[in-house]
This record gives sequence, C-alpha cells and structure tokens, in this order.
Amino acid sequence: MEEIKKLMRNAKAILEQNAGVMDLTGNIIAATEPEIEGTTDSSIRAVMTSNDVFASTADKTYMKVAIGDQFKYVVYIEGIEDGVRTNLQLLAEWLKTTVKEKGTDAEKTIFFRNVLLDNEIREEIPMIAREFKIDVKIPRVVMVIRTSADKGSDALEILQNFYTDSEVANVIAMDESTSIVIMSAEETLAGDEAKDSFIRNASESVLACLNSEGCNAYVAVGSVVKGFSDISKSYSDAMTALKVSKIFDSESFISRYDKLGLGRLIYQLPRNLCEMFIDEVFPNEAYKQLDDETRVTIDTFFANDLNGSETSRELFVHRNTLVYRLEKVKAKTGLDLRLFDDAVLFKMATMVRTYLDYLGESNDKMIR
Repeated sequence: MEEIKKLMRNAKAILEQNAGVMDLTGNIIAATEPEIEGTTDSSIRAVMTSNDVFASTADKTYMKVAIGDQFKYVVYIEGIEDGVRTNLQLLAEWLKTTVKEKGTDAEKTIFFRNVLLDNEIREEIPMIAREFKIDVKIPRVVMVIRTSADKGSDALEILQNFYTDSEVANVIAMDESTSIVIMSAEETLAGDEAKDSFIRNASESVLACLNSEGCNAYVAVGSVVKGFSDISKSYSDAMTALKVSKIFDSESFISRYDKLGLGRLIYQLPRNLCEMFIDEVFPNEAYKQLDDETRVTIDTFFANDLNGSETSRELFVHRNTLVYRLEKVKAKTGLDLRLFDDAVLFKMATMVRTYLDYLGESNDKMIR
C-alpha cells in the first residue's frame, strides 16, 4: 500500500488533474490529495456494473485495472476531456508494474523463508529459484542477525540498504527481531584461508554497519554450503551458533559455527549425560564450595594458559598465594589444575555446568 501511495505522490508532479486509486468497494487507498485517502467514492457501483473498462461521471473518468485475470483496482482522474483516458491508461500500467514488482518481492521472500526452514520440496527448489533469477549452483552462507524487537525493522532496512545487489546477498526478515542475510560465497572456493577471511570480513562489516546506525545486534554465521538448495543447513547452523555463543560466550557479538569448538560438542550432549558427568567430576556439588575469589583465580589461570607467573602478575598476588589457592581447589574438587589432564577435565566440567544452568533457567524459546 505504501508503494501505491508513493506512486500517487509521484503522479501529482506529472498530472495537471487530481487522481487516485480505489479498491473495488470504492475506498480511496491512494490519491494525489492525501487528505481524501480513506474516504469512499459513491460512484463505485456504477463503475463496476459498467461493461466497459472505462466509465465517466460528470467530473471524473474511471478505469478498472486487472492484476492477472481479475480486476483489483480502479484508477480515476478528474475530468472527461480528451486525453484523460490516455493518462488513465498510463497510470494503470504504472500501478500494475508497481503491484507486480511488490508481489514478486513478497513471493520471493516467502520462497526464501520456506527454503531456510526446509519447507520446500528439494527437487522443486532449482525450478522455482530459476523464476526468481537465483543461481542455485554457487556456494552460499547464511547470517542471522538478532536485535531487540523494537529495532528489528530498523536493522532490516539498514541491511537492505547495505546489500543492494541481489547477486551479492539477499536480506529478509524472519520475525520482528531477526533478519537473515543469504550471501553468495564464491570467494570461499579459494581455500580455507579465503573462507575464514570472507566470513570474518562479512560478519564484522555487518556488525559495524548496524552499530554505526545505533542498532545493537548479534551476528551468527552458519556453515558455507555448496548451493542454494542447502541453505537450510547453513541457517540451522547459524541458529546453533547464536545459541551456543549465548551460553558459553555471552560477551561476543559475532558467533561462527566453524569456531564454536568445545561449546558445540557440549550443546549436542543429552541432559542426563551432562548430569552424570558433573556428578562424577564434582561429587557432592564440590564446585559450589569454591568462593568467588578462587573462581576468578581459576578463570585467570586458564586465560593465561596455566602459566603461574603470568597469572600472579595479572592478579597482583604473590606466587605462593596463587599456589595456596590452587591447592585449595585441589582439596575441594580433587583436581590439580597445574596438571594438564586435570585442567582439561575441570574446564569441560565448568562448561557443562554452565550449559545445565542455562537449561534450568531458560524458560523461553528466544535465543538472545
């Protein structure tokens, strides 16, 4: 409807007479006089019962406009003099082009959503894609952009302006807070290094573009797939990346499916297996016996790759103090973090605990 109103604003600069577009009930949906939009033209009955495409009253000329095989709109121009019908025909063609283009965009968006959600018959995807001039043979990657609901429409508009070339990327809205970017990824064919660079640059560019417009967002990148028919996998992987990143790395604004590491493995484990593992590594909830100071020490120790000197320096404590704290961890959990195997076991167990806490606290289905 907004496109039709824009059409009439443009027509106002061209036509000498007032003009408008009505639906089949006579409701004026767009006009060169915006103040009459929403009112009803009482001549609609006579226009619609006429056998001719054109109809005239004392002061207006009307033309019925067919979209496909059915009449959908009526356009009018004030006046009955010579030349009015010609202008009506031009206005009608302009309207049909606008509605057709808008309809095609809507149909294309629905098609994209169905393919992403794996709701299209796989064998039919290439045929339908051809109608929308989509090359199904080139590699693709899907990015999921999540914002707050009140910023969703802003993010969609920003991204659509950022990616204006449909051969480079297509941008659609999945819901009020989620935009999807389906990118051509031919550059990734050059090898792993090119793939990593392509994904990094694309995701960072999207985030920087949104942030520059005051739109805070999380960007998740799925796996690169061989062709358009496989984008449902890339979309699913991107959604997984978004969730895993929230659970294990909530401070990160970019998450990549190919960089999830141990978090992806833990996320795929069944809950009962995770609970058994925690009971084995931290019997009697031993982890909860560690105070906040000790937990900060552990995190810093891991961040410094188990390097005691660097950890002591960063925490501003004496080396003996660090040793004392690590001994306390060993006494409470039975794990000596100075030993590689124990450190790995402890790290995995803390991540599993984080995952179980998330499952216990999360009541909604929204990822971010």
